[in-house]
Amino acid sequence: MKHIRAALSSVSACALAVALVGFSAPAAMAGSGHSGHGHDHGQTHDITTDHRMPIHLGMDAANDSRAANDSQNAMRDGFQYKRTLNDYPMSDVILRDSHARKVNFAELMQYDGPVLLNFIFTSCATICPVMSATFGQTQDDLVAIDPGYLMVSISIDPEYDTPRRLRDYAKLHDARENWVLLTGQFDDIFTVVRDFDAVYKGENKMYHRPLTFLRKAKGAPWLRLEGLLSSEELANEYASLLRPEVN
Repeated sequence: MKHIRAALSSVSACALAVALVGFSAPAAMAGSGHSGHGHDHGQTHDITTDHRMPIHLGMDAANDSRAANDSQNAMRDGFQYKRTLNDYPMSDVILRDSHARKVNFAELMQYDGPVLLNFIFTSCATICPVMSATFGQTQDDLVAIDPGYLMVSISIDPEYDTPRRLRDYAKLHDARENWVLLTGQFDDIFTVVRDFDAVYKGENKMYHRPLTFLRKAKGAPWLRLEGLLSSEELANEYASLLRPEVN
């Protein structure tokens, strides 16, 4: 783990985590509107595959024509998530870790190893706890596959998610030192959101989409997973990305 400590300390990044919440809360989620819109910012490689995602947690079907087809598929199959490979720009913006230390995002993304990234906010009561639980529950599996990963969660509610709140949030999950949670100025946060084509409807955080991003190494394309994954599915995606010849 020494190379990970060195990479994180060079950009003042600190270990973080997000709250562990069970997956069995469909009734609470069903009434919430986590959906949104995005525009393509990076080059997309056509490897789209459907997996599992609850129908009520997809994008807003009334405002996105793609969501209607996704919902129909979900009704037939029960669950799904979508996979694409993309190249995203890494903007040179300054964010803050849980100890209020400055973190240059572009420099952090120079980490020469596997990276897992998502967008969450600590007061979210719908898809964020599920995504966060997946990150937390997958840590042991990721270590068994390849321990040299960097996990990053970026808050899209920086005004509320102060470094102290991120610190408290991290403790709930017993996060390992290579899980970094970031906040910052809204404009800087939203720059990163745009870079990852993760823009949500009306810039309202309640409509953000369940997106997880994986990258094998520095300079490699990002695997974009749209939908909710179990810890087993995330571990399998990680293993397939790192060892395609075995999977």
